Amino acid sequence: MRAAWRWLLGAAGLVCVGMVRAEPDWVSQIGYPGALQTPSAFAEPEGTFAFGISSALPYNTLYVSLQPFSWLNFGARYTDITDRRYASSTTGQSYKDKAFDLSLRLVEGGGAFPAVAAGIIDIGGTGLFASEYLVASQRIFDVYATLGLGWGRLGSAGDFRNPLIGVSDSFRTRRRIASGLENTGRLAYKAWFRGEDTALFGSLVWNPGFLSDWSFIVEVEGNDYSHEPAKRPVSAPSRVNYGVAYVFGPDAKVGLSYLRGDTIAFSLGISPTAGTNQIDAAARAPLPELASLRHPAYRPVLSDELARNLEQIYRSLQYRGFAVHAIDWDEASRTVTVWQTSFTSKDPLYIQQFVSRIVAGNMGVDVRSVKVATVAAGVEAVRVETPYPLVEADARGEVGEDEYAYLAIAEPGQGWAMDRASFPDLLDYPTWTAGINPAYRANIGGPQGFILGQVLLRPYFSLQLVRSLSFTTSIAVNVYSELDQVSPVRSGSLPPVRSDLELYQSQSGDVYLEQMSADFIFPIAQEWYGRLSAGIFEEMYGGVAGEILYRPFSSRFAVSLNGNYVKKRAYDQRFDFLDYEVATGFLTFYYATPWQGVTVNLSAGRYLAKDLGGTLEVAREFRNGARFGVFATKTNVSAKEFGEGSFDKGFFFSIPLEVGPRKLNNNSFSTTYRFLSRDGGARASDGRSLYPIFGSYSASAIDNAR
Repeated sequence: MRAAWRWLLGAAGLVCVGMVRAEPDWVSQIGYPGALQTPSAFAEPEGTFAFGISSALPYNTLYVSLQPFSWLNFGARYTDITDRRYASSTTGQSYKDKAFDLSLRLVEGGGAFPAVAAGIIDIGGTGLFASEYLVASQRIFDVYATLGLGWGRLGSAGDFRNPLIGVSDSFRTRRRIASGLENTGRLAYKAWFRGEDTALFGSLVWNPGFLSDWSFIVEVEGNDYSHEPAKRPVSAPSRVNYGVAYVFGPDAKVGLSYLRGDTIAFSLGISPTAGTNQIDAAARAPLPELASLRHPAYRPVLSDELARNLEQIYRSLQYRGFAVHAIDWDEASRTVTVWQTSFTSKDPLYIQQFVSRIVAGNMGVDVRSVKVATVAAGVEAVRVETPYPLVEADARGEVGEDEYAYLAIAEPGQGWAMDRASFPDLLDYPTWTAGINPAYRANIGGPQGFILGQVLLRPYFSLQLVRSLSFTTSIAVNVYSELDQVSPVRSGSLPPVRSDLELYQSQSGDVYLEQMSADFIFPIAQEWYGRLSAGIFEEMYGGVAGEILYRPFSSRFAVSLNGNYVKKRAYDQRFDFLDYEVATGFLTFYYATPWQGVTVNLSAGRYLAKDLGGTLEVAREFRNGARFGVFATKTNVSAKEFGEGSFDKGFFFSIPLEVGPRKLNNNSFSTTYRFLSRDGGARASDGRSLYPIFGSYSASAIDNAR
């Protein structure tokens, strides 16, 4: 134990005298920011998505960690307690604990000042691993030093009396989560930073410059493993851990460690930076010069000079990855308006610059201004006007992006105004796309197996019948499946609107229909949009739906009202339905905050189990399209009726998929994860939601992209 204290004193000294601030590229074996088993105030770069596994018997851990901001980390994990069995398991499956973790950096640090963070472990689970901590970290040359104080499991060694007891005697007693599944998943805030004991922990991580891919780690835990959730006592002859980690490739890390004086552990993880506000200029086509804009294979087909110029604009944009819906020439104002959809970029400033230069290069001084209208789902969402002198100055490099964004004039979309253009209907309908996507779906943490999975091929077909009417079909073909082993977990008295998901997974057969639906999206009035949808919306429900969205152009707020009448599908996922049917509907308020791409959505209404309540969703969106967020739903269903988890909650993320030389960032991989599929607070997918289509188009659209 004296050796442990020497390590802690060494870490404390380095924390105090360090002169260089660190931004390390690792996460702990548990998933939260840290060394091996102990937390750290260091964190991954913002926008990082981390996923990994580790084994330190009697625990195996599977984690996902998201870093939406440089100062905030939240994650979710499953811990496999290998010597403890599920009471309901028929296969002897070991117990899987589920938990959320949260870490907040309180002080950024820099120079001689360390970074400081606070965290809560197992914030919304069973509380078996519940801990809180306050930690400071610093770097001096190649050494990362951390010193912290832990409560709960992290403080079980009891080095000190809880210092917060001096503030209030209420910090003396640490309340445990009450027994019963209905009590799990609650925020046990009355236990946070409470308890008679606390303990020090710390770590030293050496990342030598001559071996930059390697890290050598020594740490002292505050946990003495005297109060573990394992069935048998966990041996811990020492609080000192040793480890080595190797980074391979751009984002992967493998680690080997010696823990507790008698346990060999390993870890494997990846942590790519999925979200970024830096747009890679090399990944998109360079902005054209005004003197070199002609399509390389262009041959005039119209005799009229104006028509030839407009045709050349159409051909040039089409060649460069734009779908051109219509082009208009206003003789009185000498304005060219182009209705387009870009397949190569979502950056509104880049689109404006690119299209304006194409137009100006073909029209020359004959044009006084260029209007670029962006079409989303067949409806004009926004138009931005640029005077010709600004286009010229931009091409000569005489104005910066900020000045360009300030001088460009944004206007609300005009619905189907493209129908009145000089050259309308430039896209031929119907159009279609088809392909096959590989997929994997899993049942995680159940009593029949930790991870039971299925490998699928998903052929899809999408038909755009007319500009605003689309039809989508998706089929799933089984390649390999273990899902026939799962069984439904029922709790409470609610109808099984989601809790029998396992029956769909196990009885769907080798080929089943995932989706077959149609969406008609239309403008109602300026700033008002509508949607009608019908068909098989998802693997469990089909029906009819409608939605109205009001998106004030000069506001950060929006509001929508949607309703649907859906029926539950048969378990084989063909065309048959079960007897259960329900009408649901929601009023949703959206707010795009002015702060770092954060959006807040609050909805209230009737859910699938006919319960009433609301859902809060908070997310951060990056310029490259990545999106990280969390959600929670509370209805008039009691915790006992809801069952394990107490209320519906989870997280979601969307990561852009960059494909090919043009880096097509309109494609993304998205998933929503909740620990348990329960019946309270459940919603059905009912078609294309309008806010994700039109919500980002506003008066400040170009300025927000800077």
